[in-house]
Amino acid sequence: MSTSLVQKLLFFQGTFWYNKGVKINFISESRSGKWAIRFGFALVILTALTLIFAFAIGGDSAVVENSSLLTILSYILSAAFSLAGPLSFFAGIYTIIKHKEWSIWKPLAILYALTLLMFLSGEFLFPH
Repeated sequence: MSTSLVQKLLFFQGTFWYNKGVKINFISESRSGKWAIRFGFALVILTALTLIFAFAIGGDSAVVENSSLLTILSYILSAAFSLAGPLSFFAGIYTIIKHKEWSIWKPLAILYALTLLMFLSGEFLFPH
């Protein structure tokens, strides 16, 4: 008797159960996995804040140089943005390797951080 797709893939309380017994959660269960997801969300929020900041100053660096408050805000945004991507990437990879834990959000956080790392490495290797 053949089983239908609904019988193969059951959804119960945020957990996907596949036919071979592989369990994939929607949200990570380990601390390092939750931190990877948090850093991924922080990276998205910091990207939006950085774009809003650049739009607000009109892309004119002289505006930032004349105001000490904007200079401090610029440095804080840059430092937090530079740390959130690699931390999300390495925390996600660590969780997958050490805890053998897969969740829906963790690969998304890793992919987003990997995209950021590839962009930054391209900027450093091939400046324009």
